Amino acid sequence: MAKKTCPHCGASIDSSLTICPNCRIAINEKSLMIPYLIVGGIIIVIILVVAIMLLLPAPQSVTMPEPTITVLPTATEESALQAPSCTIAIHGQKTPPATIQLQVMTSTCFAGDITELRVSINGEQKGTLSPDPGSSGTFTGTSGSNNVIVVAKYANGVESVVFQNAAL
Repeated sequence: MAKKTCPHCGASIDSSLTICPNCRIAINEKSLMIPYLIVGGIIIVIILVVAIMLLLPAPQSVTMPEPTITVLPTATEESALQAPSCTIAIHGQKTPPATIQLQVMTSTCFAGDITELRVSINGEQKGTLSPDPGSSGTFTGTSGSNNVIVVAKYANGVESVVFQNAAL
C-alpha cells in the first residue's frame, strides 16, 4: 500500500486513512483543482460584469430648459403700449435732382402726444421733423426714386409709421 505523511505530526501513515493514528487529527486531502476553479470563477464573473455594462444603454445627459416667466400686461400697461388714436397728415414732394421736402399738413394729436418725427430716406436716417402743423423740412435723397418713411415716436414710447412714399 501507498504511504503518505501526516501534515500535522509528520508520521508515515497508510494513504487510505483519513485520521492519523499517531496524533488523531483528521487528514484533509486538498484537491489540486481548487485554485484553478477559484481563478476560473473570478474570470467568469469579470466577463459577465463587462458584458452587462456593454449591453446596457449609456446614460443620457438631460438638459432642463430654462424656465420662462411671462408677465401679462395689465389694463393700464396695454393702453400705454398703444399709439394714441390721433392722426397726422404729411405731404412730401421732390425737387429735382435730389431734394425732398416734407410738410406737416394737419394733426389731430394733442401737444406732447408726439415727441419726435424721424425721417429716413432709402433706409438711412436723415433727421427729424417737428410734429406741429405747418412745419416743414428739407432732406437730401438720390436723383432716382426715393423710399421716404416718417416714424412718429409717441410720449408713451410707442413708434409707428405715419408717412411712407416709395416713389419720391
